[in-house]
Amino acid sequence: MKKIVSLSLLAMAALLSCTEEVKPKPFTYSQILTGATKKTWKLDYFVTRKVGKEDTREGLAACEADDLYIFHNNSEKLFEVMNGTKICDGDGTGEDAATLVSYTWAFNNANSSINMVVPHVFGYFLIPFIVKKIDTKSMELQIFINDAQTVSYVLFFVKTAEE
Repeated sequence: MKKIVSLSLLAMAALLSCTEEVKPKPFTYSQILTGATKKTWKLDYFVTRKVGKEDTREGLAACEADDLYIFHNNSEKLFEVMNGTKICDGDGTGEDAATLVSYTWAFNNANSSINMVVPHVFGYFLIPFIVKKIDTKSMELQIFINDAQTVSYVLFFVKTAEE
């Protein structure tokens, strides 16, 4: 009996002496959203969703469809929206050709929501979207537009680049 107890104590001591350093991991959704350094997304399309009806696909102008939504994986949580090659406003020179929005992103794991700006679709307002689905290549966000939560817009993004 003493041998069994001694062997058990020896085994426990060996296991405890080989502990690994604990390295914190970033939140899964945040890492999927931003990549290791930054990730760029593009709004592929969006739909109007009404309870009991089929989704209605909304059209995007060419200048809206090529905007780039960049989420940085840094302490500032930088979020940028860049004009694509097709310019919606202005003459395509100066600021019109570059950054539309430079702000911060905020993701809440508790209710799976992300606050962000979608300038050419909803204007320059910070909107709290519900994250319906996100993986390494696509993201689906929803915002209800009535109090009864029977009508919403659902935005479908695709990844275009990652660092």
